[in-house]
Amino acid sequence: MAEKPVPNGNTPRDSDDVRKTLVALNLVHGDRGLICALAQRLRTAGELRSDRFAEEAASTLEAPLDRVRTILFAARGRLDDARAEMARASEDGVDIVTLFDPEYPPALADLGLQAPPVLYVRGRLSVAPGISIVGSRKADAYGLEVAAWFARRLAAAGLVIISGFARGIDQAAHRSALAARAGTGRTAAVLGCGIDVDYPRNSRRTAAEIARHGCLITEFPLGRQPRAHHFPIRNRLIAALGFASLVVRAARRSGSLITARLALDLGRDVYAVPGSVLSRESAGAHLLLRDGAIPALDPDAMLEILPTSILAQLERPQRDTAEPTRSTSSGVSDVDDLLVALREGARTPEELASRLQRPVPGVLATLARLEVDGLVRRYEGANYALMAR
Repeated sequence: MAEKPVPNGNTPRDSDDVRKTLVALNLVHGDRGLICALAQRLRTAGELRSDRFAEEAASTLEAPLDRVRTILFAARGRLDDARAEMARASEDGVDIVTLFDPEYPPALADLGLQAPPVLYVRGRLSVAPGISIVGSRKADAYGLEVAAWFARRLAAAGLVIISGFARGIDQAAHRSALAARAGTGRTAAVLGCGIDVDYPRNSRRTAAEIARHGCLITEFPLGRQPRAHHFPIRNRLIAALGFASLVVRAARRSGSLITARLALDLGRDVYAVPGSVLSRESAGAHLLLRDGAIPALDPDAMLEILPTSILAQLERPQRDTAEPTRSTSSGVSDVDDLLVALREGARTPEELASRLQRPVPGVLATLARLEVDGLVRRYEGANYALMAR
Protein backbone atom coordinates (compact mmCIF):
# COMPACT_ATOMS: atom_id res chain seq x y z
CA MET A 1 0.00 0.00 0.00
CA ALA A 2 2.51 2.57 -1.13
CA GLU A 3 0.19 4.93 -2.95
CA LYS A 4 -0.08 8.55 -1.91
CA PRO A 5 -3.35 9.68 -0.28
CA VAL A 6 -5.65 12.18 -1.90
CA PRO A 7 -7.02 14.30 0.98
CA ASN A 8 -8.02 17.82 -0.12
CA GLY A 9 -7.27 17.13 -3.74
CA ASN A 10 -8.60 15.62 -6.97
CA THR A 11 -12.18 16.29 -5.92
CA PRO A 12 -14.70 14.29 -7.97
CA ARG A 13 -17.17 16.24 -10.08
CA ASP A 14 -20.27 15.02 -8.25
CA SER A 15 -19.21 15.85 -4.72
CA ASP A 16 -22.60 14.95 -3.21
CA ASP A 17 -22.41 11.50 -4.77
CA VAL A 18 -18.90 10.81 -3.52
CA ARG A 19 -19.68 12.15 -0.04
CA LYS A 20 -22.62 9.77 0.21
CA THR A 21 -20.43 6.94 -1.08
CA LEU A 22 -17.68 7.61 1.45
CA VAL A 23 -20.17 7.81 4.31
CA ALA A 24 -21.68 4.48 3.19
CA LEU A 25 -18.24 2.88 3.08
CA ASN A 26 -17.44 4.30 6.50
CA LEU A 27 -20.59 2.65 7.92
CA VAL A 28 -19.24 -0.80 7.05
CA HIS A 29 -17.86 -2.95 9.85
CA GLY A 30 -14.67 -4.73 8.89
CA ASP A 31 -11.00 -4.27 8.05
CA ARG A 32 -10.53 -0.60 8.91
CA GLY A 33 -7.23 -0.28 7.10
CA LEU A 34 -8.63 -1.69 3.87
CA ILE A 35 -11.76 0.47 4.13
CA CYS A 36 -9.61 3.61 4.45
CA ALA A 37 -7.45 2.59 1.50
CA LEU A 38 -10.44 1.78 -0.71
CA ALA A 39 -12.04 5.12 0.14
CA GLN A 40 -9.15 7.00 -1.40
CA ARG A 41 -9.73 5.30 -4.75
CA LEU A 42 -13.49 5.80 -4.93
CA ARG A 43 -14.88 8.58 -7.09
CA THR A 44 -18.51 7.54 -7.68
CA ALA A 45 -21.14 5.32 -6.12
CA GLY A 46 -21.08 3.29 -9.33
CA GLU A 47 -17.61 2.01 -8.49
CA LEU A 48 -19.11 0.08 -5.58
CA ARG A 49 -20.71 -2.15 -8.25
CA SER A 50 -17.72 -2.33 -10.59
CA ASP A 51 -15.82 -5.62 -10.83
CA ARG A 52 -13.07 -3.80 -12.66
CA PHE A 53 -12.71 -1.32 -9.80
CA ALA A 54 -12.60 -4.17 -7.27
CA GLU A 55 -9.95 -6.06 -9.24
CA GLU A 56 -7.77 -2.99 -9.78
CA ALA A 57 -8.06 -1.98 -6.13
CA ALA A 58 -7.22 -5.48 -4.91
CA SER A 59 -4.19 -5.60 -7.19
CA THR A 60 -2.90 -2.14 -6.32
CA LEU A 61 -3.49 -2.53 -2.59
CA GLU A 62 -2.24 -6.13 -2.55
CA ALA A 63 -5.43 -7.16 -0.79
CA PRO A 64 -7.53 -10.34 -1.23
CA LEU A 65 -10.09 -9.77 -3.99
CA ASP A 66 -12.87 -11.53 -2.09
CA ARG A 67 -12.35 -9.22 0.90
CA VAL A 68 -12.46 -6.14 -1.33
CA ARG A 69 -15.66 -7.35 -2.97
CA THR A 70 -17.24 -8.07 0.42
CA ILE A 71 -16.54 -4.53 1.66
CA LEU A 72 -17.80 -2.90 -1.55
CA PHE A 73 -20.95 -5.05 -1.50
CA ALA A 74 -21.62 -4.06 2.11
CA ALA A 75 -21.09 -0.37 1.29
CA ARG A 76 -23.49 -0.64 -1.65
CA GLY A 77 -26.14 -1.83 0.77
CA ARG A 78 -25.56 1.15 3.07
CA LEU A 79 -26.17 3.97 0.56
CA ASP A 80 -29.68 4.67 1.88
CA ASP A 81 -28.32 4.53 5.42
CA ALA A 82 -25.67 7.05 4.38
CA ARG A 83 -28.33 9.55 3.29
CA ALA A 84 -30.08 9.14 6.63
CA GLU A 85 -26.75 9.46 8.47
CA MET A 86 -25.94 12.73 6.73
CA ALA A 87 -29.40 14.14 7.45
CA ARG A 88 -29.23 13.13 11.10
CA ALA A 89 -25.76 14.65 11.49
CA SER A 90 -26.99 17.92 10.03
CA GLU A 91 -29.95 17.98 12.41
CA ASP A 92 -27.63 17.36 15.37
CA GLY A 93 -25.22 20.15 14.42
CA VAL A 94 -22.48 17.73 13.38
CA ASP A 95 -20.37 18.41 10.29
CA ILE A 96 -19.35 15.48 8.12
CA VAL A 97 -15.97 16.20 6.54
CA THR A 98 -14.67 13.83 3.87
CA LEU A 99 -11.11 13.49 2.65
CA PHE A 100 -12.09 15.38 -0.52
CA ASP A 101 -13.36 18.42 1.40
CA PRO A 102 -11.16 21.52 1.85
CA GLU A 103 -11.85 21.43 5.61
CA TYR A 104 -10.19 18.02 5.94
CA PRO A 105 -7.10 18.49 8.20
CA PRO A 106 -3.96 18.49 6.02
CA ALA A 107 -1.97 16.81 8.80
CA LEU A 108 -3.96 13.61 8.30
CA ALA A 109 -2.46 13.23 4.82
CA ASP A 110 0.66 11.99 6.62
CA LEU A 111 -1.30 8.85 7.48
CA GLY A 112 -1.15 7.86 3.83
CA LEU A 113 -3.71 5.24 2.88
CA GLN A 114 -4.74 4.98 6.53
CA ALA A 115 -6.25 8.48 6.56
CA PRO A 116 -9.93 8.17 7.55
CA PRO A 117 -12.40 8.76 4.71
CA VAL A 118 -14.88 10.59 6.93
CA LEU A 119 -14.64 12.76 10.02
CA TYR A 120 -17.57 13.76 12.21
CA VAL A 121 -16.91 17.16 13.76
CA ARG A 122 -18.85 19.09 16.38
CA GLY A 123 -17.39 22.55 16.83
CA ARG A 124 -14.80 24.13 14.59
CA LEU A 125 -11.58 22.60 13.30
CA SER A 126 -8.78 25.03 14.11
CA VAL A 127 -6.08 26.06 11.66
CA ALA A 128 -3.69 26.78 14.55
CA PRO A 129 -0.93 24.24 15.25
CA GLY A 130 -1.72 21.58 17.82
CA ILE A 131 0.19 19.44 20.27
CA SER A 132 -1.09 16.10 21.55
CA ILE A 133 -1.08 15.43 25.29
CA VAL A 134 -1.81 11.86 26.37
CA GLY A 135 -1.43 9.71 29.45
CA SER A 136 -2.97 7.31 31.90
CA ARG A 137 -6.64 7.07 32.78
CA LYS A 138 -5.55 6.17 36.33
CA ALA A 139 -3.38 9.21 36.83
CA ASP A 140 -2.32 10.27 40.31
CA ALA A 141 -2.32 13.83 41.64
CA TYR A 142 1.18 14.45 40.25
CA GLY A 143 0.17 13.37 36.75
CA LEU A 144 -3.01 15.44 36.77
CA GLU A 145 -1.17 18.52 38.02
CA VAL A 146 1.57 18.20 35.41
CA ALA A 147 -0.91 17.61 32.58
CA ALA A 148 -2.91 20.66 33.63
CA TRP A 149 0.23 22.80 33.91
CA PHE A 150 1.57 21.88 30.48
CA ALA A 151 -1.82 22.10 28.77
CA ARG A 152 -2.60 25.50 30.22
CA ARG A 153 0.74 27.07 29.41
CA LEU A 154 0.93 25.60 25.91
CA ALA A 155 -2.66 26.62 25.17
CA ALA A 156 -1.90 30.10 26.50
CA ALA A 157 0.83 30.34 23.85
CA GLY A 158 -1.76 29.64 21.17
CA LEU A 159 -1.37 25.90 20.62
CA VAL A 160 -4.44 23.69 20.25
CA ILE A 161 -4.34 20.92 22.85
CA ILE A 162 -5.26 17.58 21.29
CA SER A 163 -6.16 14.55 23.38
CA GLY A 164 -8.43 11.53 23.53
CA PHE A 165 -11.12 12.66 26.02
CA ALA A 166 -10.49 9.71 28.35
CA ARG A 167 -10.67 10.24 32.08
CA GLY A 168 -7.42 11.09 33.81
CA ILE A 169 -4.68 12.86 31.87
CA ASP A 170 -6.76 13.46 28.73
CA GLN A 171 -9.62 15.30 30.39
CA ALA A 172 -7.24 17.22 32.67
CA ALA A 173 -5.49 18.49 29.53
CA HIS A 174 -8.77 19.41 27.83
CA ARG A 175 -10.13 21.31 30.84
CA SER A 176 -6.92 23.22 31.44
CA ALA A 177 -6.67 24.20 27.79
CA LEU A 178 -10.20 25.60 27.93
CA ALA A 179 -9.27 27.71 30.96
CA ALA A 180 -6.22 29.22 29.24
CA ARG A 181 -6.11 32.59 27.52
CA ALA A 182 -8.76 34.04 29.78
CA GLY A 183 -11.15 31.28 28.79
CA THR A 184 -10.43 31.34 25.06
CA GLY A 185 -8.01 28.38 24.89
CA ARG A 186 -8.60 25.79 22.18
CA THR A 187 -8.70 22.02 22.47
CA ALA A 188 -9.68 19.11 20.23
CA ALA A 189 -11.01 15.83 21.63
CA VAL A 190 -10.58 12.77 19.41
CA LEU A 191 -13.15 10.11 20.28
CA GLY A 192 -13.16 6.33 20.05
CA CYS A 193 -16.92 6.18 19.55
CA GLY A 194 -19.76 8.00 17.81
CA ILE A 195 -19.80 11.73 18.42
CA ASP A 196 -23.28 11.48 19.97
CA VAL A 197 -22.31 8.76 22.48
CA ASP A 198 -21.82 9.81 26.10
CA TYR A 199 -18.42 8.23 26.70
CA PRO A 200 -16.84 8.34 29.17
CA ARG A 201 -20.20 8.28 30.91
CA ASN A 202 -21.49 11.53 32.37
CA SER A 203 -19.12 13.62 30.23
CA ARG A 204 -21.70 15.45 28.13
CA ARG A 205 -21.15 18.79 29.84
CA THR A 206 -17.39 18.70 29.23
CA ALA A 207 -17.97 17.58 25.64
CA ALA A 208 -20.36 20.48 25.05
CA GLU A 209 -17.83 22.96 26.43
CA ILE A 210 -15.10 21.56 24.19
CA ALA A 211 -17.40 21.84 21.17
CA ARG A 212 -18.10 25.50 22.00
CA HIS A 213 -14.42 26.46 22.25
CA GLY A 214 -12.75 23.83 20.09
CA CYS A 215 -14.06 20.64 18.58
CA LEU A 216 -14.94 16.99 19.03
CA ILE A 217 -13.66 14.70 16.26
CA THR A 218 -14.30 11.07 15.44
CA GLU A 219 -14.21 8.82 12.40
CA PHE A 220 -16.84 6.50 13.89
CA PRO A 221 -20.47 6.79 12.74
CA LEU A 222 -23.27 8.21 14.85
CA GLY A 223 -24.33 5.88 17.63
CA ARG A 224 -21.24 3.65 17.35
CA GLN A 225 -20.46 2.41 20.86
CA PRO A 226 -16.85 2.33 22.10
CA ARG A 227 -14.96 -0.93 21.67
CA ALA A 228 -11.45 -1.84 22.80
CA HIS A 229 -10.13 -1.99 19.23
CA HIS A 230 -11.44 1.52 18.50
CA PHE A 231 -8.84 3.23 20.67
CA PRO A 232 -5.68 2.22 18.78
CA ILE A 233 -7.53 3.37 15.65
CA ARG A 234 -8.33 6.68 17.32
CA ASN A 235 -4.74 7.06 18.55
CA ARG A 236 -3.35 7.40 15.03
CA LEU A 237 -5.47 10.55 14.59
CA ILE A 238 -4.20 12.00 17.87
CA ALA A 239 -0.62 11.33 16.75
CA ALA A 240 -1.14 12.80 13.28
CA LEU A 241 -3.08 15.93 14.23
CA GLY A 242 -0.34 17.22 16.55
CA PHE A 243 3.04 18.44 15.32
CA ALA A 244 4.38 16.76 18.49
CA SER A 245 3.12 14.49 21.27
CA LEU A 246 3.62 14.77 25.02
CA VAL A 247 3.25 11.69 27.24
CA VAL A 248 2.59 12.61 30.87
CA ARG A 249 1.91 9.33 32.66
CA ALA A 250 1.89 5.92 31.01
CA ALA A 251 2.35 2.36 32.18
CA ARG A 252 4.65 -0.04 30.35
CA ARG A 253 1.71 -1.38 28.33
CA SER A 254 -0.34 1.68 27.57
CA GLY A 255 -2.35 3.16 24.73
CA SER A 256 -0.32 6.33 25.21
CA LEU A 257 2.78 4.44 24.08
CA ILE A 258 0.91 3.43 20.93
CA THR A 259 0.22 7.11 20.26
CA ALA A 260 3.86 8.00 20.91
CA ARG A 261 5.19 5.33 18.57
CA LEU A 262 2.73 6.32 15.87
CA ALA A 263 3.89 9.92 16.26
CA LEU A 264 7.51 8.83 15.86
CA ASP A 265 6.59 6.85 12.74
CA LEU A 266 5.03 10.03 11.34
CA GLY A 267 8.20 12.02 12.02
CA ARG A 268 6.73 13.94 14.96
CA ASP A 269 8.71 14.88 18.06
CA VAL A 270 7.77 12.98 21.21
CA TYR A 271 8.17 14.45 24.69
CA ALA A 272 7.83 12.51 27.94
CA VAL A 273 7.44 13.68 31.53
CA PRO A 274 9.70 11.80 33.95
CA GLY A 275 8.23 10.50 37.18
CA SER A 276 9.12 8.34 40.14
CA VAL A 277 11.12 5.21 39.29
CA LEU A 278 8.92 3.44 41.84
CA SER A 279 5.70 4.28 39.98
CA ARG A 280 4.28 1.80 37.48
CA GLU A 281 2.44 4.69 35.84
CA SER A 282 5.77 6.28 34.91
CA ALA A 283 7.34 3.15 33.44
CA GLY A 284 6.08 3.84 29.92
CA ALA A 285 7.32 7.43 29.90
CA HIS A 286 10.70 6.25 31.17
CA LEU A 287 10.90 3.72 28.34
CA LEU A 288 10.28 6.52 25.86
CA LEU A 289 12.99 8.65 27.49
CA ARG A 290 15.40 5.72 27.32
CA ASP A 291 14.66 5.37 23.61
CA GLY A 292 15.27 9.02 22.83
CA ALA A 293 12.12 10.96 23.69
CA ILE A 294 12.69 14.59 24.66
CA PRO A 295 12.42 15.15 28.44
CA ALA A 296 9.50 17.47 29.21
CA LEU A 297 10.51 19.44 32.30
CA ASP A 298 8.91 22.83 31.70
CA PRO A 299 6.31 24.02 29.18
CA ASP A 300 8.12 27.32 28.67
CA ALA A 301 11.28 25.42 27.76
CA MET A 302 9.24 23.47 25.21
CA LEU A 303 7.98 26.71 23.70
CA GLU A 304 11.54 28.00 23.35
CA ILE A 305 12.55 25.10 21.09
CA LEU A 306 9.45 24.96 18.92
CA PRO A 307 10.10 24.82 15.17
CA THR A 308 10.31 28.22 13.52
CA SER A 309 7.29 27.43 11.35
CA ILE A 310 5.17 26.78 14.45
CA LEU A 311 6.43 29.86 16.28
CA ALA A 312 5.60 32.02 13.28
CA GLN A 313 1.98 30.89 13.44
CA LEU A 314 1.82 31.62 17.17
CA GLU A 315 3.34 35.08 16.78
CA ARG A 316 0.79 35.97 14.13
CA PRO A 317 -2.32 34.17 15.37
CA GLN A 318 -5.02 33.71 12.74
CA ARG A 319 -8.36 34.95 13.98
CA ASP A 320 -11.36 33.18 12.59
CA THR A 321 -13.48 35.71 10.72
CA ALA A 322 -16.55 33.64 11.55
CA GLU A 323 -16.16 34.49 15.22
CA PRO A 324 -18.12 37.47 16.51
CA THR A 325 -16.06 40.61 17.01
CA ARG A 326 -15.09 40.94 20.65
CA SER A 327 -14.86 44.24 22.45
CA THR A 328 -11.35 45.57 22.92
CA SER A 329 -12.36 46.91 26.30
CA SER A 330 -12.98 43.36 27.50
CA GLY A 331 -9.35 42.52 26.82
CA VAL A 332 -10.21 39.08 25.45
CA SER A 333 -9.25 39.86 21.85
CA ASP A 334 -5.87 41.20 23.04
CA VAL A 335 -4.77 38.02 24.80
CA ASP A 336 -2.74 36.56 21.94
CA ASP A 337 -0.58 39.60 21.25
CA LEU A 338 -0.14 40.45 24.91
CA LEU A 339 1.14 36.98 25.80
CA VAL A 340 3.56 37.09 22.89
CA ALA A 341 4.85 40.49 24.05
CA LEU A 342 5.40 39.20 27.59
CA ARG A 343 7.41 36.25 26.32
CA GLU A 344 10.15 38.79 25.56
CA GLY A 345 10.35 39.92 29.19
CA ALA A 346 8.59 41.91 31.91
CA ARG A 347 6.71 45.03 30.83
CA THR A 348 4.62 47.75 32.45
CA PRO A 349 1.03 48.22 31.28
CA GLU A 350 2.07 51.49 29.65
CA GLU A 351 4.88 49.78 27.73
CA LEU A 352 2.52 47.05 26.59
CA ALA A 353 -0.12 49.58 25.55
CA SER A 354 2.46 51.52 23.52
CA ARG A 355 3.85 48.38 21.91
CA LEU A 356 0.43 46.96 21.03
CA GLN A 357 -1.09 50.37 20.22
CA ARG A 358 -4.00 49.81 22.56
CA PRO A 359 -5.47 51.87 25.39
CA VAL A 360 -3.96 51.35 28.84
CA PRO A 361 -7.32 50.49 30.52
CA GLY A 362 -7.90 47.67 28.05
CA VAL A 363 -4.41 46.28 28.64
CA LEU A 364 -4.92 46.47 32.41
CA ALA A 365 -8.21 44.56 32.11
CA THR A 366 -6.51 41.83 30.11
CA LEU A 367 -3.60 41.61 32.56
CA ALA A 368 -6.03 41.33 35.47
CA ARG A 369 -7.81 38.37 33.87
CA LEU A 370 -4.53 36.66 33.00
CA GLU A 371 -3.30 37.19 36.56
CA VAL A 372 -6.44 35.50 37.92
CA ASP A 373 -5.82 32.63 35.48
CA GLY A 374 -2.30 32.25 36.84
CA LEU A 375 -0.66 33.10 33.52
CA VAL A 376 1.00 36.39 34.48
CA ARG A 377 2.28 37.92 37.69
CA ARG A 378 2.73 41.50 38.82
CA TYR A 379 6.14 42.40 40.21
CA GLU A 380 7.59 45.52 41.81
CA GLY A 381 7.36 48.66 39.76
CA ALA A 382 4.08 47.56 38.17
CA ASN A 383 5.96 45.20 35.87
CA TYR A 384 4.07 42.19 34.55
CA ALA A 385 5.70 38.97 33.40
CA LEU A 386 4.68 35.48 32.45
CA MET A 387 4.12 33.38 35.53
CA ALA A 388 7.07 31.14 36.36
CA ARG A 389 6.37 27.66 37.67
